[in-house]
Amino acid sequence: MDRFEHKSISTKPYDLTYSYYLSPDFHKRTSVPTLVFCHGYPDDAYMWAGAVKHLVDLPYRIVLVDILGFGGSSKPKEASKYRYKQQADSIAQILDNEGVKEGVIPIGHDWGSATVQRLYLYHRDRCIGLGLISLAYQIPSDQPFDLVTANKETAKRFGYPQWEYWNFFNAKDATDLMDKHIQRFLEVNNGNFPSPKPEENGRDIWMREMFCVPNAMREYVTGTGKYEGFTVDLKPYAKTPEFQKSFKDRLSRDGFEGPVNYYHSLTDNHNLEDEKQHLSTREAKTISVPVLYIGQTGDWVCRTDLMGDAKEAGLVSDVEEKVIQAGHWCLYEKPEEIAGLIKDWLQRRFPVKS
Repeated sequence: MDRFEHKSISTKPYDLTYSYYLSPDFHKRTSVPTLVFCHGYPDDAYMWAGAVKHLVDLPYRIVLVDILGFGGSSKPKEASKYRYKQQADSIAQILDNEGVKEGVIPIGHDWGSATVQRLYLYHRDRCIGLGLISLAYQIPSDQPFDLVTANKETAKRFGYPQWEYWNFFNAKDATDLMDKHIQRFLEVNNGNFPSPKPEENGRDIWMREMFCVPNAMREYVTGTGKYEGFTVDLKPYAKTPEFQKSFKDRLSRDGFEGPVNYYHSLTDNHNLEDEKQHLSTREAKTISVPVLYIGQTGDWVCRTDLMGDAKEAGLVSDVEEKVIQAGHWCLYEKPEEIAGLIKDWLQRRFPVKS
């Protein structure tokens, strides 16, 4: 990341600042694909540092974006400003500012995956490929999202309510609790808890226990109920002083009020009118470029089988699916492996002549 140039832009129509980073010699590399990386929650562009050091010398240009609410980007309190279309249009303005009109390959993790999906859908003429990590393609809908219904349906489908943790993030006291108990919140995200059940073969179930069990995240963060007096073991990367300091410093500085608006935005259906207006037809929902999807065995929310929904609907056909042994925050846990999968896909599908 030290070799990258840090820049920012004020995007219209809301005068929102977007912070981003350009790879070395960005404007000297012409006629090559441009990779646009977007991180997720609760991270910033530096989440990609361990991976991009293995990609920066490839013959591609790279843009690393601090998505809204994180890093050097604006952190508005209005959930409506976190709409996918607003973010997609803002990233398009970044590309315009750098003279990038075509040949774009957006690649995202978590909420960054959701963001780059919409960057493709709203600006498909710019894009020649799409990379999704953790979160599979979320098909646009013209129906309102209801959290209670979604959790009931996923409990029937998967055996647990997939989006249960949204109830905590949407709660009025959530930001204060995460800020007050930031070490416990770090443990929520980066814990390691192999299943004691023989049939689960030691699989890491910490994310399921924290994110998909009613009240679990609240109880762990506050050290109450089932989790009074209990501290989970951490994944090796999360035990390092460097990671812990970066995590705490970043979130203590930036706060949680902006980041939780991703959950408020979807729960309050701020995307609904955009998707009704622009993404209601089958053609508008179809991804017609090559897609790379990377899932993780320890990710119980962004399940590795969910790309199947879009495939069965015929909305994505050219997709390569990879699954690695890691948790949701795989860019910290297995950055070199992630970079290797991206590199292999890029060189096969988007070769650049030397």
